[in-house]
Amino acid sequence: MFTTENKNYRDDLKILIEKLKNGETFSFSKYADGELHILSNLPINNGEFWFIPEKNGINRQDMIDSLRFKHDNYYVGVSCPCCIGGLPVHNWYKKQSGQNLENLTWANLFVNGNHSYYIEKMVPLYLNYKVVLVSNSDSNLNSLPFEVEKHFKIGKNAWVKNLNVVSEIKQYIDENEISNYLFLFCAGPFGNILAHQLFDHNKNNTYIDIGSTLNHFLLGDAGKNRGYLRKESSINKVCVWS
Repeated sequence: MFTTENKNYRDDLKILIEKLKNGETFSFSKYADGELHILSNLPINNGEFWFIPEKNGINRQDMIDSLRFKHDNYYVGVSCPCCIGGLPVHNWYKKQSGQNLENLTWANLFVNGNHSYYIEKMVPLYLNYKVVLVSNSDSNLNSLPFEVEKHFKIGKNAWVKNLNVVSEIKQYIDENEISNYLFLFCAGPFGNILAHQLFDHNKNNTYIDIGSTLNHFLLGDAGKNRGYLRKESSINKVCVWS
């Protein structure tokens, strides 16, 4: 469970790292600014995914369900006030999730001032697992610092266009009696749906929505599409909770 009193950006990351070290199974799903548009029923098109309220209502409900799913080992990351425009939106996220504070943490847990620590301390632990990766079809797995057992390829706007991958992964888990694997999602809002529905389907594995944190490995220079990946000022930003 995450810290509740004097919530600390680095300490919450260390808690997930310890869970991986100890072989505990859990799921982590994160919700940042893009997901906020979807959950608020506001249109968005950032080139990687898009949401049209009058067309994607069913998909939006999948997102709401993932935000509100509750289990002792299901963890939700929400945008912090320093990255989302202040406390009102941050508090809205917390209220909408309905999660207990010990199951809530930062959406940006793996980025900004935590990214170097994440790469140094968390990513090497992936070597201890058989890894299933969900990421863009253009991903170059040869550059990753760990092996991938199975790769499910997706395209842009996967949370709408590639929902069939959910059932494909469930079938893969069932047919191969998959247990104690690590599932990593580099998939935008699709990562939220996967983290929820796969954990609900089988709680004997670990599922982590890691977002863009490995883009520089998977996509080379084209993957350096975030300030923290380009070593800009955000690489030193320590996010706050309140």
